[in-house]
Amino acid sequence: MNKKTYRIKNRRAVSALLCLVIISMFTFGGCDKNKPNPEFVQVVNPIVEVGSLNEMEEKLDFKVPALDKEAETYIVLVIDGYPAQARIKYADGSEFDMKYGSGDVSGIYGGELVKEENIEGTKVSFMKYEDISYAIWEKDGFSYSLCGNDDLADCVKALIK
Repeated sequence: MNKKTYRIKNRRAVSALLCLVIISMFTFGGCDKNKPNPEFVQVVNPIVEVGSLNEMEEKLDFKVPALDKEAETYIVLVIDGYPAQARIKYADGSEFDMKYGSGDVSGIYGGELVKEENIEGTKVSFMKYEDISYAIWEKDGFSYSLCGNDDLADCVKALIK
């Protein structure tokens, strides 16, 4: 075989190999065609701010007790695509949460138990985490939490009634 024939066969082999590499990139993911396009990805906002207690109760399927003081924000938290938790933020900085089920709904983890009280037949745990005071309790299939600096026992009593 002469040099010219050798070069032609060598170029053909390199060209064929290059074609196989390019085809395999597109076929087997070198250029990942299954990668999600950020333009089409949509995440539902789990926080729905509403204008009033009545509007909150319309979104939820339960009544929400409220304190007799100025509310700053009414929020419905959507969990697994379902409106499941009520949150009222008051103008004085206190915050009330209510949700179906049992357990701590305060969102504050690592708090220490200060005392437990029986208020209106309901066991209420008064907790402290750093400079945050809060109370948690369960009643009639719901979990509650109240965070604030006021006398929490009086506020909890008003919410339990």
